[in-house]
Amino acid sequence: MRWGGTASVALLATLLAATAASAAELRLTARAAMVMDAATGAVVWEHNANEPLPPASTTKVMTAILALESGRLDDSFRVSADAADTPPSKINLRPGQRMRLKNLLYAVLLNSANDAAEVVAEGLGGSEEAFAARMTARARELGASTAHFANPHGLTAAGHEVSARDLATIFRHGLDVPLFREILETRSVQVPLESGGVQWVALHSHNRLLTASTYQVIGKTGYTRPARRCFVGAASHDGRELIVALLGARDLWSDAQRLFTYGFGVAPGPASALMVRATTHRHHRLARHAVVQHAALRRAASEGDDDLGTDPRIARYAVRLGPYASRQAALATRSRLAQHGYRVVLAGRSLRIGSFTSVSKAEQAATRLRQTGYRPVLVLL
Repeated sequence: MRWGGTASVALLATLLAATAASAAELRLTARAAMVMDAATGAVVWEHNANEPLPPASTTKVMTAILALESGRLDDSFRVSADAADTPPSKINLRPGQRMRLKNLLYAVLLNSANDAAEVVAEGLGGSEEAFAARMTARARELGASTAHFANPHGLTAAGHEVSARDLATIFRHGLDVPLFREILETRSVQVPLESGGVQWVALHSHNRLLTASTYQVIGKTGYTRPARRCFVGAASHDGRELIVALLGARDLWSDAQRLFTYGFGVAPGPASALMVRATTHRHHRLARHAVVQHAALRRAASEGDDDLGTDPRIARYAVRLGPYASRQAALATRSRLAQHGYRVVLAGRSLRIGSFTSVSKAEQAATRLRQTGYRPVLVLL
């Protein structure tokens, strides 16, 4: 069958409609949800993702980021009476005890300890209010325009809210902050607490998906009655990393697993041009754009012309490597590839090679990379 005719356009439209229907039929219990590509920030799927909602203890992701960026991880912070009186969940800190900031963060992110989060806020900001203002300001710097924090732990407070999109955006930044991943990958640990002598506190992750999921998921849970169940986390599969944010869920773990399964089923290669990568309400605009791209590509192939300049109507492909564990690792790989003559673009923690007007040329480049030990993936630009 020749592409570009009525039959091929109809087939493409049918495939797009089927994919959009699949996304629309992704049934969740959450009030809002987002699936985001960790390397690029691109939206894979979303539902009500721009509405600010109470985030419960997923708030602590922002608390941890400020602490990790403070440069004071070895500082020892004193537990105040107010911090010790913070409602559960907690690790039962008592006034006058002291704990290093690094160890407090394990309590904050694994046990979701509200008292530990309060100690972090008072130690770094002087007061809960001042630290919460810093949290909001830093979130806005990261592009989280709906985020407003009234405290460091996520207990219910007027105006304390964030959208699923912005929660995913904040978490995406955290993935590049040293120690953030390491803490969230920890199942259990004992940390020292200074109280006259040294006591040891046993901490355990609340994240069931860290061990029970098809994909190993690192992330932060949250729950209050007004917020219901919340989660933000990331998982990797076949060299691709996705972030999922959920707010207001009744069946949190099932929702999260459905989103990761769906997200990893949306191929990041040429087929993803036919997938709904953003929301279903943008389906018709994407469908028109995809029809133009693929008709132009097939006409070019039939004419034997693989070098069509920079015409934006022509589909272009690239080869992606990553995401890597850190930006530094991606930079090191880019340097090695440059020594072998590759022109490489850094995109977050991933690398992009080339701009090809045919799948065959992109696959040739990918094959060469596979032969030297890399795991390339074709992507549509």
